[in-house]
Amino acid sequence: MAERYQLLYLSRLSSDTTPLCVAEIVRAARQKNQAQRIRSLLVFDGLRFCQYLAGEAAPVRALADRIRADPRHTDFRLLHEGVLRDPSPLSRSSLGYALCYDDSLDRIEQAGGAQAIELFARLLPSFDREPGSPRP
Repeated sequence: MAERYQLLYLSRLSSDTTPLCVAEIVRAARQKNQAQRIRSLLVFDGLRFCQYLAGEAAPVRALADRIRADPRHTDFRLLHEGVLRDPSPLSRSSLGYALCYDDSLDRIEQAGGAQAIELFARLLPSFDREPGSPRP
């Protein structure tokens, strides 16, 4: 069995893209992530995306590369990547979606590295997760 891998990034919504694209991102990503056995949570604050990805290393890295090249995203910043040693902070969802209304994404960005993953996991209950989404 391949080693489990995790990645956390932050990006900004492109200035020539509206937040209406987020629904399409979520819909398409759920199908693709499920096919690649990637678990994910996309957090959006109206301007920025913060996404946690977990799965086998090659598909997770390939997905991050596609996101980085996606014109709807700018200022892609990799906050952490590496082997997933602890249980994933996510359920088995191919892509969960949540809104953030405070400075949590600022705090995650400032933390960086393994601390960003730990902070992300601690902040999960504070995100406004879509109805029916499993809680941590």
